[in-house]
Amino acid sequence: MVAEENKSVSIPSDKIKERVLLLRRFLYHIEWDWPNEVKTRVLEFLGRTQDKFVNLEELAKSLTDAQLERLIWLSPVKDYYTFRGKYYTVRKGGVFEPHGSWEEVKNDVKQILKIHGKKGYALLKALTEINEAPFELITAKASEIYGDRIYPSHLIAELRDKWDLAWEVGSGGYPKWSMPEEVKPAVLEVLAEFEEKPIPVLRTKDSEQEFLEVIKMEEEFKNYLSNLIKERLEETVEFGRKWSPQSLIDYLQDLYGPVIFFDHLLSITQQYSICDAEVINEDGNRALNIGFNLALFGEPGTGKTFATKDMILGNESQNVPPHGLPGLNRYCGGMTPAKFIAIGEAYQGRKFNFIVTEFNDWFKYKGMVEPLKLAMERGTIRYETKTYTVGPYKFSSFFSVNYNTRVFERGYEATVSDPNFNAIEDRMLCRLHRLTKEKYGELAKSQRKLMLGILQSKMAKVAPKLRDHLTLVYAIQTKHPLVVGAFQEKKVLLTNEMLELIDRASSLILEHLETRTVPFSMRLEKRAIQLASAMTLANYFNVDSDLIPIDSTAAKMATQFFVEEAWVRANEAFPLYEVLKKLALGDQKGTLEEYI
Repeated sequence: MVAEENKSVSIPSDKIKERVLLLRRFLYHIEWDWPNEVKTRVLEFLGRTQDKFVNLEELAKSLTDAQLERLIWLSPVKDYYTFRGKYYTVRKGGVFEPHGSWEEVKNDVKQILKIHGKKGYALLKALTEINEAPFELITAKASEIYGDRIYPSHLIAELRDKWDLAWEVGSGGYPKWSMPEEVKPAVLEVLAEFEEKPIPVLRTKDSEQEFLEVIKMEEEFKNYLSNLIKERLEETVEFGRKWSPQSLIDYLQDLYGPVIFFDHLLSITQQYSICDAEVINEDGNRALNIGFNLALFGEPGTGKTFATKDMILGNESQNVPPHGLPGLNRYCGGMTPAKFIAIGEAYQGRKFNFIVTEFNDWFKYKGMVEPLKLAMERGTIRYETKTYTVGPYKFSSFFSVNYNTRVFERGYEATVSDPNFNAIEDRMLCRLHRLTKEKYGELAKSQRKLMLGILQSKMAKVAPKLRDHLTLVYAIQTKHPLVVGAFQEKKVLLTNEMLELIDRASSLILEHLETRTVPFSMRLEKRAIQLASAMTLANYFNVDSDLIPIDSTAAKMATQFFVEEAWVRANEAFPLYEVLKKLALGDQKGTLEEYI
Protein backbone atom coordinates (compact mmCIF):
# COMPACT_ATOMS: atom_id res chain seq x y z
CA MET A 1 0.00 0.00 0.00
CA VAL A 2 1.24 3.52 -0.85
CA ALA A 3 0.35 4.91 2.58
CA GLU A 4 2.21 2.10 4.34
CA GLU A 5 5.30 2.54 2.18
CA ASN A 6 5.61 6.26 3.09
CA LYS A 7 4.11 6.61 6.55
CA SER A 8 7.45 7.68 8.08
CA VAL A 9 8.17 10.42 5.54
CA SER A 10 7.93 13.98 6.92
CA ILE A 11 6.85 16.54 4.32
CA PRO A 12 6.67 20.34 4.87
CA SER A 13 3.12 21.68 5.06
CA ASP A 14 3.54 24.05 2.10
CA LYS A 15 4.80 21.15 -0.01
CA ILE A 16 1.74 19.09 0.96
CA LYS A 17 -0.48 22.02 -0.03
CA GLU A 18 1.28 22.22 -3.39
CA ARG A 19 0.82 18.47 -3.95
CA VAL A 20 -2.90 18.90 -3.30
CA LEU A 21 -3.04 21.67 -5.91
CA LEU A 22 -1.11 19.48 -8.34
CA LEU A 23 -3.41 16.48 -7.84
CA ARG A 24 -6.49 18.66 -8.13
CA ARG A 25 -5.14 20.20 -11.34
CA PHE A 26 -4.51 16.90 -13.14
CA LEU A 27 -6.72 14.35 -11.32
CA TYR A 28 -9.75 16.32 -10.18
CA HIS A 29 -11.84 13.31 -11.22
CA ILE A 30 -10.93 11.39 -8.07
CA GLU A 31 -12.88 13.87 -5.91
CA TRP A 32 -16.10 13.14 -7.81
CA ASP A 33 -18.69 11.17 -5.85
CA TRP A 34 -19.60 8.95 -8.79
CA PRO A 35 -17.37 6.32 -10.40
CA ASN A 36 -15.32 7.27 -13.46
CA GLU A 37 -12.51 5.76 -15.47
CA VAL A 38 -9.78 8.05 -14.11
CA LYS A 39 -10.80 7.42 -10.51
CA THR A 40 -10.85 3.68 -11.13
CA ARG A 41 -7.31 3.71 -12.56
CA VAL A 42 -6.00 5.86 -9.69
CA LEU A 43 -7.59 3.61 -7.06
CA GLU A 44 -6.12 0.54 -8.76
CA PHE A 45 -2.68 2.18 -8.59
CA LEU A 46 -3.25 3.00 -4.92
CA GLY A 47 -4.45 -0.53 -4.21
CA ARG A 48 -7.85 0.61 -3.02
CA THR A 49 -11.41 -0.44 -3.77
CA GLN A 50 -13.59 1.50 -6.18
CA ASP A 51 -15.99 2.79 -3.53
CA LYS A 52 -13.26 4.07 -1.15
CA PHE A 53 -13.30 7.81 -0.53
CA VAL A 54 -10.06 9.60 -1.55
CA ASN A 55 -8.82 12.38 0.73
CA LEU A 56 -6.40 14.48 -1.35
CA GLU A 57 -4.47 15.83 1.64
CA GLU A 58 -3.90 12.34 3.05
CA LEU A 59 -2.91 11.13 -0.38
CA ALA A 60 -0.51 14.08 -0.82
CA LYS A 61 1.20 13.17 2.46
CA SER A 62 1.70 9.53 1.46
CA LEU A 63 3.14 9.75 -2.05
CA THR A 64 6.76 9.67 -3.17
CA ASP A 65 7.79 11.92 -6.05
CA ALA A 66 8.09 8.85 -8.30
CA GLN A 67 4.52 7.79 -7.44
CA LEU A 68 3.29 11.34 -7.98
CA GLU A 69 4.87 11.33 -11.43
CA ARG A 70 3.16 8.02 -12.32
CA LEU A 71 -0.20 9.44 -11.19
CA ILE A 72 0.24 12.51 -13.44
CA TRP A 73 0.66 10.13 -16.36
CA LEU A 74 -2.83 8.79 -15.63
CA SER A 75 -4.31 12.26 -16.22
CA PRO A 76 -6.40 12.74 -19.36
CA VAL A 77 -5.63 16.50 -19.31
CA LYS A 78 -1.84 16.27 -19.09
CA ASP A 79 -1.50 17.43 -22.72
CA TYR A 80 -3.35 20.69 -21.96
CA TYR A 81 -2.46 21.76 -18.41
CA THR A 82 0.80 22.89 -16.85
CA PHE A 83 1.98 23.43 -13.29
CA ARG A 84 4.78 25.74 -12.08
CA GLY A 85 5.10 25.54 -8.32
CA LYS A 86 7.72 26.00 -5.66
CA TYR A 87 8.50 22.26 -5.51
CA TYR A 88 7.12 20.76 -8.72
CA THR A 89 6.88 21.52 -12.40
CA VAL A 90 4.70 19.81 -15.00
CA ARG A 91 5.00 20.78 -18.66
CA LYS A 92 2.40 20.09 -21.31
CA GLY A 93 2.43 16.44 -22.22
CA GLY A 94 2.76 15.42 -18.57
CA VAL A 95 6.52 16.04 -18.41
CA PHE A 96 7.11 15.86 -14.66
CA GLU A 97 10.06 17.66 -13.04
CA PRO A 98 10.65 17.08 -9.30
CA HIS A 99 11.79 20.66 -8.76
CA GLY A 100 10.12 24.05 -8.68
CA SER A 101 10.01 26.75 -11.34
CA TRP A 102 9.38 29.92 -9.34
CA GLU A 103 12.59 31.51 -10.60
CA GLU A 104 11.27 31.01 -14.11
CA VAL A 105 7.94 32.58 -13.10
CA LYS A 106 9.69 35.52 -11.44
CA ASN A 107 11.77 36.17 -14.56
CA ASP A 108 8.60 36.06 -16.66
CA VAL A 109 6.93 38.64 -14.41
CA LYS A 110 10.00 40.89 -14.58
CA GLN A 111 9.89 40.72 -18.36
CA ILE A 112 6.19 41.64 -18.35
CA LEU A 113 6.92 44.64 -16.13
CA LYS A 114 9.79 45.72 -18.37
CA ILE A 115 7.61 45.50 -21.47
CA HIS A 116 4.29 46.80 -20.10
CA GLY A 117 5.25 48.78 -17.01
CA LYS A 118 2.46 49.86 -14.71
CA LYS A 119 -0.28 48.42 -16.96
CA GLY A 120 1.36 45.01 -16.67
CA TYR A 121 1.61 45.48 -12.93
CA ALA A 122 -2.05 46.46 -12.62
CA LEU A 123 -3.32 43.40 -14.51
CA LEU A 124 -1.04 40.97 -12.67
CA LYS A 125 -2.01 42.49 -9.33
CA ALA A 126 -5.72 42.22 -10.21
CA LEU A 127 -5.32 38.56 -11.15
CA THR A 128 -3.58 37.77 -7.84
CA GLU A 129 -6.44 39.36 -5.90
CA ILE A 130 -9.30 37.66 -7.78
CA ASN A 131 -9.80 33.91 -7.68
CA GLU A 132 -11.65 33.81 -10.98
CA ALA A 133 -13.79 36.47 -12.62
CA PRO A 134 -15.19 37.68 -15.95
CA PHE A 135 -12.91 39.87 -18.03
CA GLU A 136 -15.00 42.98 -17.29
CA LEU A 137 -14.51 42.59 -13.55
CA ILE A 138 -10.78 42.04 -13.96
CA THR A 139 -10.60 45.14 -16.20
CA ALA A 140 -12.35 47.21 -13.54
CA LYS A 141 -9.99 45.97 -10.84
CA ALA A 142 -6.90 46.56 -12.99
CA SER A 143 -8.11 50.08 -13.88
CA GLU A 144 -8.60 50.84 -10.19
CA ILE A 145 -5.03 49.73 -9.44
CA TYR A 146 -3.64 51.59 -12.46
CA GLY A 147 -5.39 54.83 -11.55
CA ASP A 148 -7.01 55.28 -14.95
CA ARG A 149 -9.25 53.35 -17.33
CA ILE A 150 -7.45 50.56 -19.21
CA TYR A 151 -8.79 47.76 -21.42
CA PRO A 152 -6.18 44.96 -21.24
CA SER A 153 -7.67 42.48 -23.71
CA HIS A 154 -4.44 42.04 -25.69
CA LEU A 155 -2.36 41.96 -22.52
CA ILE A 156 -4.40 39.25 -20.79
CA ALA A 157 -4.25 37.18 -23.99
CA GLU A 158 -0.47 37.60 -23.93
CA LEU A 159 -0.38 36.44 -20.30
CA ARG A 160 -2.29 33.35 -21.42
CA ASP A 161 -0.52 32.52 -24.69
CA LYS A 162 3.07 33.63 -24.05
CA TRP A 163 3.62 33.61 -20.30
CA ASP A 164 1.15 30.96 -19.02
CA LEU A 165 0.14 33.29 -16.17
CA ALA A 166 -3.57 33.62 -17.00
CA TRP A 167 -6.13 30.97 -17.90
CA GLU A 168 -9.65 30.98 -19.23
CA VAL A 169 -11.78 28.85 -16.91
CA GLY A 170 -15.39 27.73 -16.94
CA SER A 171 -17.45 26.83 -19.96
CA GLY A 172 -19.90 28.32 -22.40
CA GLY A 173 -19.65 31.62 -24.20
CA TYR A 174 -18.94 33.66 -21.11
CA PRO A 175 -15.62 32.41 -19.73
CA LYS A 176 -13.90 33.60 -16.60
CA TRP A 177 -10.21 34.30 -16.07
CA SER A 178 -7.81 33.28 -13.30
CA MET A 179 -4.15 33.03 -12.46
CA PRO A 180 -2.81 29.55 -11.63
CA GLU A 181 -2.84 29.31 -7.84
CA GLU A 182 0.64 27.83 -7.52
CA VAL A 183 2.37 30.79 -9.23
CA LYS A 184 0.71 33.55 -7.19
CA PRO A 185 3.30 33.66 -4.37
CA ALA A 186 6.12 34.03 -6.90
CA VAL A 187 4.22 36.72 -8.81
CA LEU A 188 3.43 38.61 -5.61
CA GLU A 189 7.10 38.53 -4.58
CA VAL A 190 8.14 40.34 -7.76
CA LEU A 191 5.21 42.76 -7.54
CA ALA A 192 6.26 43.57 -3.96
CA GLU A 193 9.69 44.61 -5.25
CA PHE A 194 7.95 46.74 -7.86
CA GLU A 195 5.83 48.34 -5.12
CA GLU A 196 8.79 49.23 -2.91
CA LYS A 197 9.26 52.43 -4.88
CA PRO A 198 6.37 54.74 -5.71
CA ILE A 199 4.42 53.84 -8.82
CA PRO A 200 3.83 57.22 -10.44
CA VAL A 201 0.74 58.43 -12.22
CA LEU A 202 1.80 58.74 -15.86
CA ARG A 203 -0.12 61.19 -18.01
CA THR A 204 1.73 61.03 -21.32
CA LYS A 205 2.83 58.27 -23.70
CA ASP A 206 6.41 59.52 -23.33
CA SER A 207 6.33 58.99 -19.56
CA GLU A 208 4.69 55.56 -19.93
CA GLN A 209 7.40 54.50 -22.34
CA GLU A 210 10.10 55.96 -20.11
CA PHE A 211 8.80 54.07 -17.09
CA LEU A 212 9.65 50.86 -18.91
CA GLU A 213 13.22 52.19 -19.20
CA VAL A 214 13.21 53.05 -15.50
CA ILE A 215 12.32 49.44 -14.67
CA LYS A 216 15.11 48.17 -16.93
CA MET A 217 17.66 50.53 -15.36
CA GLU A 218 16.61 49.56 -11.84
CA GLU A 219 16.90 45.90 -12.82
CA GLU A 220 20.41 46.60 -14.17
CA PHE A 221 21.38 48.15 -10.83
CA LYS A 222 19.82 45.29 -8.87
CA ASN A 223 21.60 42.63 -10.95
CA TYR A 224 24.92 44.44 -10.56
CA LEU A 225 24.41 44.76 -6.80
CA SER A 226 23.31 41.13 -6.48
CA ASN A 227 26.44 39.98 -8.30
CA LEU A 228 28.58 42.25 -6.12
CA ILE A 229 27.07 40.80 -2.92
CA LYS A 230 27.52 37.20 -4.08
CA GLU A 231 31.03 37.52 -5.50
CA ARG A 232 32.81 40.69 -4.31
CA LEU A 233 31.27 41.87 -1.03
CA GLU A 234 34.23 41.22 1.26
CA GLU A 235 36.61 42.56 -1.38
CA THR A 236 34.52 45.74 -1.73
CA VAL A 237 34.36 46.37 2.02
CA GLU A 238 38.10 45.73 2.31
CA PHE A 239 38.75 48.18 -0.54
CA GLY A 240 36.50 50.68 1.28
CA ARG A 241 38.56 50.40 4.47
CA LYS A 242 41.57 51.73 2.55
CA TRP A 243 39.68 54.17 0.31
CA SER A 244 39.39 57.87 1.15
CA PRO A 245 38.99 61.29 -0.50
CA GLN A 246 42.78 61.48 -0.69
CA SER A 247 42.88 58.08 -2.43
CA LEU A 248 40.38 59.33 -5.01
CA ILE A 249 42.39 62.51 -5.56
CA ASP A 250 45.64 60.55 -5.92
CA TYR A 251 44.05 58.19 -8.44
CA LEU A 252 42.69 61.02 -10.60
CA GLN A 253 45.87 63.11 -10.40
CA ASP A 254 47.86 60.08 -11.49
CA LEU A 255 45.58 59.81 -14.53
CA TYR A 256 45.20 63.45 -15.51
CA GLY A 257 47.71 65.62 -13.65
CA PRO A 258 47.23 68.42 -11.08
CA VAL A 259 44.97 70.68 -13.20
CA ILE A 260 42.24 68.81 -15.06
CA PHE A 261 41.82 66.06 -12.44
CA PHE A 262 39.48 68.38 -10.53
CA ASP A 263 36.74 68.07 -13.16
CA HIS A 264 36.75 64.30 -12.81
CA LEU A 265 36.84 64.63 -9.02
CA LEU A 266 33.65 66.70 -9.16
CA SER A 267 31.98 64.24 -11.53
CA ILE A 268 32.74 61.15 -9.43
CA THR A 269 31.92 62.96 -6.19
CA GLN A 270 28.53 63.82 -7.64
CA GLN A 271 27.95 60.10 -8.11
CA TYR A 272 28.45 59.67 -4.36
CA SER A 273 26.04 62.55 -3.77
CA ILE A 274 23.13 60.91 -5.63
CA CYS A 275 22.23 58.81 -2.59
CA ASP A 276 21.39 62.19 -0.99
CA ALA A 277 22.67 61.24 2.47
CA GLU A 278 21.76 63.46 5.38
CA VAL A 279 24.27 65.87 6.94
CA ILE A 280 23.73 66.68 10.60
CA ASN A 281 25.35 69.25 12.87
CA GLU A 282 26.99 68.52 16.20
CA ASP A 283 23.66 69.03 17.99
CA GLY A 284 22.23 66.14 15.99
CA ASN A 285 19.92 68.29 13.87
CA ARG A 286 19.69 67.95 10.09
CA ALA A 287 21.74 70.64 8.33
CA LEU A 288 21.21 69.60 4.68
CA ASN A 289 21.43 66.68 2.25
CA ILE A 290 24.42 66.02 0.05
CA GLY A 291 22.73 65.62 -3.36
CA PHE A 292 23.77 68.31 -5.85
CA ASN A 293 23.52 69.16 -9.54
CA LEU A 294 26.80 69.58 -11.42
CA ALA A 295 27.58 71.90 -14.35
CA LEU A 296 30.87 72.10 -16.24
CA PHE A 297 30.90 75.14 -18.50
CA GLY A 298 33.40 76.86 -20.75
CA GLU A 299 34.76 76.74 -24.28
CA PRO A 300 34.20 73.63 -26.42
CA GLY A 301 37.03 71.10 -26.45
CA THR A 302 38.10 71.48 -22.83
CA GLY A 303 37.24 67.94 -21.70
CA LYS A 304 33.81 68.59 -20.19
CA THR A 305 32.02 65.72 -21.92
CA PHE A 306 34.78 63.24 -21.11
CA ALA A 307 34.53 64.11 -17.41
CA THR A 308 30.74 63.97 -17.09
CA LYS A 309 29.86 61.26 -19.63
CA ASP A 310 32.76 59.03 -20.64
CA MET A 311 34.22 58.64 -17.16
CA ILE A 312 30.80 57.90 -15.67
CA LEU A 313 29.19 55.73 -18.37
CA GLY A 314 32.41 54.43 -19.94
CA ASN A 315 33.48 54.73 -23.56
CA GLU A 316 33.88 51.44 -25.41
CA SER A 317 35.55 53.03 -28.45
CA GLN A 318 38.34 54.38 -26.22
CA ASN A 319 38.27 51.38 -23.86
CA VAL A 320 37.46 53.63 -20.91
CA PRO A 321 35.70 51.63 -18.15
CA PRO A 322 32.63 53.12 -16.40
CA HIS A 323 33.28 54.70 -13.01
CA GLY A 324 29.68 55.71 -12.20
CA LEU A 325 26.68 53.98 -10.66
CA PRO A 326 25.33 51.15 -12.85
CA GLY A 327 21.82 51.69 -14.21
CA LEU A 328 21.24 55.03 -12.46
CA ASN A 329 22.66 57.51 -14.98
CA ARG A 330 20.20 58.49 -17.72
CA TYR A 331 22.07 59.84 -20.75
CA CYS A 332 19.98 62.53 -22.46
CA GLY A 333 21.83 62.89 -25.76
CA GLY A 334 19.47 64.29 -28.41
CA MET A 335 16.64 64.78 -25.93
CA THR A 336 14.59 67.99 -25.97
CA PRO A 337 13.74 69.74 -22.70
CA ALA A 338 10.02 69.23 -23.36
CA LYS A 339 10.69 65.49 -23.66
CA PHE A 340 12.63 65.55 -20.40
CA ILE A 341 9.81 67.35 -18.59
CA ALA A 342 7.34 64.77 -19.92
CA ILE A 343 9.41 61.72 -18.92
CA GLY A 344 10.30 63.21 -15.53
CA GLU A 345 6.99 61.83 -14.21
CA ALA A 346 8.44 58.33 -14.52
CA TYR A 347 11.22 59.14 -12.03
CA GLN A 348 9.07 60.31 -9.11
CA GLY A 349 10.40 59.07 -5.78
CA ARG A 350 13.59 57.80 -7.42
CA LYS A 351 17.20 58.98 -7.28
CA PHE A 352 18.72 58.99 -10.76
CA ASN A 353 21.18 61.29 -12.50
CA PHE A 354 20.47 62.91 -15.89
CA ILE A 355 23.57 63.51 -18.02
CA VAL A 356 23.00 66.38 -20.47
CA THR A 357 26.03 67.11 -22.64
CA GLU A 358 24.46 69.94 -24.67
CA PHE A 359 22.62 71.89 -21.99
CA ASN A 360 22.61 75.07 -24.10
CA ASP A 361 20.25 73.48 -26.59
CA TRP A 362 17.61 73.06 -23.92
CA PHE A 363 17.24 76.83 -23.69
CA LYS A 364 16.48 77.33 -27.36
CA TYR A 365 12.89 76.55 -26.43
CA LYS A 366 10.75 79.20 -24.78
CA GLY A 367 9.50 78.73 -21.27
CA MET A 368 12.11 76.15 -20.23
CA VAL A 369 13.89 78.04 -17.45
CA GLU A 370 11.11 77.85 -14.88
CA PRO A 371 10.40 74.08 -15.08
CA LEU A 372 14.13 73.31 -15.20
CA LYS A 373 14.71 75.54 -12.19
CA LEU A 374 12.02 73.60 -10.34
CA ALA A 375 13.61 70.33 -11.41
CA MET A 376 16.97 71.42 -10.00
CA GLU A 377 15.28 72.49 -6.78
CA ARG A 378 13.66 69.04 -6.78
CA GLY A 379 10.34 70.80 -6.62
CA THR A 380 6.90 70.22 -8.13
CA ILE A 381 6.71 70.57 -11.91
CA ARG A 382 3.66 71.35 -14.00
CA TYR A 383 3.87 72.06 -17.73
CA GLU A 384 1.06 72.77 -20.18
CA THR A 385 0.87 73.03 -23.95
CA LYS A 386 -2.12 73.29 -26.25
CA THR A 387 -2.19 69.54 -26.74
CA TYR A 388 -1.20 68.02 -23.39
CA THR A 389 -0.50 68.65 -19.71
CA VAL A 390 2.36 67.22 -17.68
CA GLY A 391 2.20 67.02 -13.91
CA PRO A 392 2.04 68.21 -11.35
CA TYR A 393 4.78 65.87 -10.16
CA LYS A 394 7.76 66.14 -7.83
CA PHE A 395 11.17 65.62 -9.40
CA SER A 396 13.64 63.88 -7.08
CA SER A 397 16.65 63.17 -9.31
CA PHE A 398 19.77 65.15 -10.24
CA PHE A 399 21.67 66.57 -13.25
CA SER A 400 25.23 66.65 -14.47
CA VAL A 401 25.44 68.93 -17.49
CA ASN A 402 27.84 70.65 -19.85
CA TYR A 403 27.21 73.94 -21.54
CA ASN A 404 29.33 76.26 -23.63
CA THR A 405 30.22 79.83 -22.74
CA ARG A 406 32.39 82.52 -24.23
CA VAL A 407 35.41 82.70 -21.97
CA PHE A 408 37.58 85.81 -21.91
CA GLU A 409 40.85 86.76 -20.26
CA ARG A 410 38.73 88.06 -17.43
CA GLY A 411 35.31 86.55 -16.80
CA TYR A 412 32.95 84.74 -19.12
CA GLU A 413 29.66 85.23 -20.93
CA ALA A 414 26.95 82.62 -20.96
CA THR A 415 25.70 81.68 -24.41
CA VAL A 416 22.23 81.11 -22.98
CA SER A 417 20.33 84.29 -23.79
CA ASP A 418 17.50 83.86 -21.29
CA PRO A 419 18.05 86.57 -18.62
CA ASN A 420 16.80 84.17 -15.94
CA PHE A 421 19.48 81.62 -16.72
CA ASN A 422 21.49 82.70 -13.66
CA ALA A 423 18.65 81.17 -11.60
CA ILE A 424 19.65 77.80 -13.10
CA GLU A 425 23.36 78.37 -12.47
CA ASP A 426 22.61 79.34 -8.89
CA ARG A 427 21.07 75.92 -8.27
CA MET A 428 24.08 73.96 -9.52
CA LEU A 429 27.62 73.30 -8.48
CA CYS A 430 29.37 75.04 -11.38
CA ARG A 431 32.90 74.75 -12.69
CA LEU A 432 34.38 77.09 -15.31
CA HIS A 433 36.66 75.64 -17.99
CA ARG A 434 39.23 78.10 -19.27
CA LEU A 435 41.65 76.67 -21.82
CA THR A 436 44.93 77.95 -20.35
CA LYS A 437 48.36 76.83 -21.53
CA GLU A 438 48.63 74.54 -18.51
CA LYS A 439 45.27 72.97 -19.17
CA TYR A 440 45.94 72.55 -22.88
CA GLY A 441 49.20 70.79 -22.05
CA GLU A 442 47.53 68.34 -19.68
CA LEU A 443 44.63 67.68 -22.06
CA ALA A 444 47.07 66.93 -24.88
CA LYS A 445 49.13 64.68 -22.61
CA SER A 446 46.10 62.74 -21.39
CA GLN A 447 44.84 62.36 -24.98
CA ARG A 448 48.17 60.82 -26.00
CA LYS A 449 48.07 58.48 -22.98
CA LEU A 450 44.56 57.40 -23.96
CA MET A 451 45.72 56.64 -27.50
CA LEU A 452 48.62 54.57 -26.14
CA GLY A 453 46.38 52.75 -23.65
CA ILE A 454 48.37 53.96 -20.63
CA LEU A 455 45.39 55.51 -18.84
CA GLN A 456 43.13 52.53 -19.57
CA SER A 457 45.53 50.09 -17.91
CA LYS A 458 45.54 52.24 -14.76
CA MET A 459 41.74 52.62 -14.85
CA ALA A 460 41.25 48.87 -15.22
CA LYS A 461 42.84 48.33 -11.79
CA VAL A 462 40.77 50.91 -9.90
CA ALA A 463 37.54 51.72 -11.81
CA PRO A 464 35.71 48.40 -11.10
CA LYS A 465 36.53 48.60 -7.38
CA LEU A 466 35.52 52.27 -7.22
CA ARG A 467 32.27 51.44 -9.00
CA ASP A 468 31.56 48.61 -6.56
CA HIS A 469 32.23 50.97 -3.64
CA LEU A 470 29.85 53.58 -5.08
CA THR A 471 27.19 50.93 -5.68
CA LEU A 472 27.33 49.47 -2.19
CA VAL A 473 27.29 52.90 -0.51
CA TYR A 474 24.30 53.97 -2.62
CA ALA A 475 22.45 50.71 -1.88
CA ILE A 476 22.98 51.04 1.88
CA GLN A 477 22.02 54.71 1.98
CA THR A 478 18.85 54.17 -0.07
CA LYS A 479 17.88 51.05 1.93
CA HIS A 480 17.95 48.68 -1.04
CA PRO A 481 16.23 45.38 -0.08
CA LEU A 482 19.34 43.35 -0.93
CA VAL A 483 21.38 45.02 1.82
CA VAL A 484 18.74 45.92 4.43
CA GLY A 485 19.72 44.35 7.74
CA ALA A 486 23.28 43.63 6.64
CA PHE A 487 24.51 47.22 6.87
CA GLN A 488 23.49 50.34 8.78
CA GLU A 489 23.04 53.57 6.85
CA LYS A 490 25.25 56.48 7.91
CA LYS A 491 25.08 60.25 8.15
CA VAL A 492 27.74 62.87 7.55
CA LEU A 493 28.74 65.07 10.48
CA LEU A 494 29.21 68.76 9.71
CA THR A 495 32.43 69.67 11.52
CA ASN A 496 33.60 72.96 12.99
CA GLU A 497 36.63 72.75 10.70
CA MET A 498 34.39 72.85 7.63
CA LEU A 499 32.33 75.74 8.95
CA GLU A 500 35.40 77.71 10.00
CA LEU A 501 37.09 77.21 6.62
CA ILE A 502 34.03 78.44 4.74
CA ASP A 503 33.58 81.36 7.15
CA ARG A 504 37.22 82.43 6.76
CA ALA A 505 37.01 82.08 2.99
CA SER A 506 33.82 84.12 2.83
CA SER A 507 35.31 86.87 5.02
CA LEU A 508 38.49 87.06 2.92
CA ILE A 509 36.52 87.22 -0.32
CA LEU A 510 34.35 90.06 0.97
CA GLU A 511 37.43 91.84 2.30
CA HIS A 512 39.19 91.74 -1.07
CA LEU A 513 36.13 92.16 -3.30
CA GLU A 514 36.46 95.22 -5.55
CA THR A 515 32.70 95.65 -6.09
CA ARG A 516 30.07 96.98 -3.71
CA THR A 517 27.60 94.20 -4.43
CA VAL A 518 28.17 90.49 -3.87
CA PRO A 519 27.83 88.74 -7.25
CA PHE A 520 26.97 85.31 -5.87
CA SER A 521 24.41 83.96 -3.41
CA MET A 522 24.58 82.13 -0.10
CA ARG A 523 23.79 78.94 -2.03
CA LEU A 524 27.45 78.82 -3.03
CA GLU A 525 28.45 78.09 0.57
CA LYS A 526 25.87 75.30 0.73
CA ARG A 527 27.25 73.77 -2.49
CA ALA A 528 30.74 73.73 -1.00
CA ILE A 529 29.51 71.91 2.13
CA GLN A 530 27.57 69.44 -0.06
CA LEU A 531 30.72 68.82 -2.10
CA ALA A 532 32.82 68.15 1.01
CA SER A 533 30.12 65.93 2.50
CA ALA A 534 29.68 63.85 -0.66
CA MET A 535 33.44 63.45 -1.05
CA THR A 536 33.55 62.28 2.57
CA LEU A 537 31.49 59.18 1.64
CA ALA A 538 34.73 57.78 0.22
CA ASN A 539 35.48 57.14 3.94
CA TYR A 540 32.29 55.08 4.32
CA PHE A 541 33.90 51.79 5.36
CA ASN A 542 36.96 53.13 7.16
CA VAL A 543 34.80 54.82 9.82
CA ASP A 544 33.13 52.44 12.28
CA SER A 545 30.60 54.96 13.59
CA ASP A 546 27.27 55.67 11.89
CA LEU A 547 28.43 59.31 11.80
CA ILE A 548 31.19 60.19 9.30
CA PRO A 549 32.88 63.53 10.09
CA ILE A 550 33.60 65.67 7.04
CA ASP A 551 37.05 64.66 5.88
CA SER A 552 39.81 67.26 6.29
CA THR A 553 41.06 66.87 2.72
CA ALA A 554 37.49 67.05 1.39
CA ALA A 555 36.90 70.22 3.42
CA LYS A 556 39.97 71.91 1.93
CA MET A 557 39.12 70.89 -1.64
CA ALA A 558 35.54 72.12 -1.22
CA THR A 559 36.72 75.44 0.22
CA GLN A 560 39.09 75.85 -2.71
CA PHE A 561 36.15 75.22 -5.03
CA PHE A 562 34.11 77.83 -3.13
CA VAL A 563 36.81 80.50 -3.49
CA GLU A 564 37.43 79.80 -7.18
CA GLU A 565 33.73 79.72 -8.05
CA ALA A 566 33.15 82.98 -6.16
CA TRP A 567 36.08 84.48 -8.08
CA VAL A 568 34.61 83.41 -11.42
CA ARG A 569 31.13 84.68 -10.58
CA ALA A 570 32.64 87.96 -9.35
CA ASN A 571 34.21 88.41 -12.79
CA GLU A 572 37.61 87.98 -11.11
CA ALA A 573 37.02 91.02 -8.91
CA PHE A 574 39.33 89.90 -6.10
CA PRO A 575 42.90 88.48 -6.01
CA LEU A 576 42.36 84.71 -6.10
CA TYR A 577 45.93 83.74 -5.25
CA GLU A 578 46.04 86.08 -2.28
CA VAL A 579 42.83 84.66 -0.77
CA LEU A 580 43.92 81.05 -1.27
CA LYS A 581 47.32 81.81 0.20
CA LYS A 582 45.81 83.36 3.34
CA LEU A 583 43.56 80.30 3.68
CA ALA A 584 46.68 78.12 3.43
CA LEU A 585 45.11 76.44 0.38
CA GLY A 586 47.68 77.74 -2.08
CA ASP A 587 49.80 74.64 -1.58
CA GLN A 588 46.92 72.31 -2.44
CA LYS A 589 47.42 70.36 -5.63
CA GLY A 590 44.53 71.19 -7.83
CA THR A 591 43.04 73.99 -9.80
CA LEU A 592 45.10 77.02 -8.76
CA GLU A 593 47.62 76.43 -11.55
CA GLU A 594 44.84 76.87 -14.07
CA TYR A 595 44.44 80.54 -13.24
CA ILE A 596 47.94 81.85 -12.45
